[in-house]
Amino acid sequence: MKSNKMTFVVMALVLGAAMVLTAGCSEAEREEIKAERDEAFTEREWDEGVRQVDLGLEQLNTFDQKLAEAEPESAKRHLKKTAEHFNKALTHFEKAEVGRERQGAIDDINAGNEALDKAYKDFDEGKIDMAQTHLDKANEDFTRAASKLQ
Repeated sequence: MKSNKMTFVVMALVLGAAMVLTAGCSEAEREEIKAERDEAFTEREWDEGVRQVDLGLEQLNTFDQKLAEAEPESAKRHLKKTAEHFNKALTHFEKAEVGRERQGAIDDINAGNEALDKAYKDFDEGKIDMAQTHLDKANEDFTRAASKLQ
């Protein structure tokens, strides 16, 4: 956790310095700096996606081991972790694809999907009013995502 905080501090200092330096830059220089930031963002997101895939594969192997050892509860937990890592990987790959300025759309789509899952569960349990509330939230999230992607 400490290294994450340190990384955040260093990145904040670098971005702050970049903002000061770009204040006197020409439009072409600002565009070049923006392109470099966008490329760095895409590379970081892609690398994190690959890392999440690797973690997911590790969890999948552990799932297989636990299943072979007749430990179904432990296997189930590792299978859930596998799915979580692959879901995170997809999110990072999607953000890499849409770019830095549109990354919020991916978060909105994920939030909309979560709301749809809740709506499905509520509907299945006969909670029609709650299902409608979650459907309305999903619609808001998807509409916000669509506007960010245009």
